[in-house]
Formats: sequence, C-alpha cells, structure tokens
Amino acid sequence: MKIDFHVHTRRSPDSIIDVADLARKSSKLGIIPSLADHNSIKAHADMRAIGARFIPAEEVFTDRGDLVGLYVNDQIPKGTPFLETIDIIHEQGGLAYLPHMYDYGRSGNHATSSEAAKVDIVEVFNARCLDQDFNRKAKAFADSHGLSQAAGSDSHFLFEFGSTYVDMPGLDELDDPKSLLRALKSREAKLVTRPAPFYARGTTAMISFVRRKLLRQ
Repeated sequence: MKIDFHVHTRRSPDSIIDVADLARKSSKLGIIPSLADHNSIKAHADMRAIGARFIPAEEVFTDRGDLVGLYVNDQIPKGTPFLETIDIIHEQGGLAYLPHMYDYGRSGNHATSSEAAKVDIVEVFNARCLDQDFNRKAKAFADSHGLSQAAGSDSHFLFEFGSTYVDMPGLDELDDPKSLLRALKSREAKLVTRPAPFYARGTTAMISFVRRKLLRQ
C-alpha cells in the first residue's frame, strides 16, 4: 500500500486541490492521501461522499508550530498546546505525526526535544522543504529517538501529488493505526521522495494572501 502522509485540499486556505480531482488521481496512481488540511477536517466528509480511500487527518497549528493528527475525526482547535494536542490525538485513537520539523520558515516545530519525542511518527522527508538539511535533521532526530519515519508531499497543488509517498507492502488494513505503525517499522517500508519545485511554495503564499484579502472585503 502506498500512502502520501501529508496532503492538503481547498479546505486549506492556501491550497486549490479539488477533492474529486485528488480522488481520481489517487485511484489512478494507487497512492492514498492523508488529508491534513490546516485546522480543518471538512474535506473528510467530501472524500467519504465520493467513496475514496484516505486517512482522515488534520494539521493543527499548536503553540509549538504544526502537528498533524492522523486518524482524527473530531477537529482539534487551532492554538491547542502541543502536548495537549498529542493527548487529544491519542484519545481519538490516532497517531501524532510531526511535519517539516526543522523548517522554521513555515511553522516549523518549536517543541523541546523531550516534547517532540512524544510523537508517534516524524516526517523525515517533506517535499516542500527548500533546504534538504531540514529533512536530514528530522531523520537524525527520528533515528536517535527510535521513532517511526514517513514522508509527505505536502501537496497544495494537484501536480505535486504522486511524487512523494511511503510504499508499505506489508500494510493490508488502512483503517488500523497500529497496523500502520507496524508497517512503517518494517524493513519492507520504502520512502519514495522527490522535492517539489521551488515555485510551489511561493505560489501557495500568494493564494493564501489573496484569499485573506477577499475575506476582508
């Protein structure tokens, strides 16, 4: 099973990915997205209405930066403290996934090492990191703390989806978080990675700015 652990839809203020288009591309490529919109879970209902396979997630802006909750079905409020967010994710039966850990240019994580070590999975490759040293540092942190490792495209545009994912031949049950963790730790798990073009991030910022301006009108 192939999973892209970090995908956005137009339910995020800085993404223009249509859920129906994502579902079609997902089916064509055989890559399942984890829908991790910024402080929103509205896309979950959109995907369920289509009948597409996905992991329900949310990228929460905490007091320590971004943190993704995998397998969450109740929205976690923006600004929830980092450690409290981890607890809420676990209470929902989900997994705490730490994205773009050292990319301080875009809500990189500001938790202490002991706080960050409480997550379940570290994103050791984020396709939108302009400096690959951010990803290398994240992997070194995951290695030193014995944490599961994954990769995400962090797609905000449809063309980005399909370039980065984790191939887990041993995963048969998508809806079981424990099975997912076991598959990630397996030697069979393989990270397929490709950096996104640099202009993707700049365009994303422009979309977010324009949407904010329109909302103020």
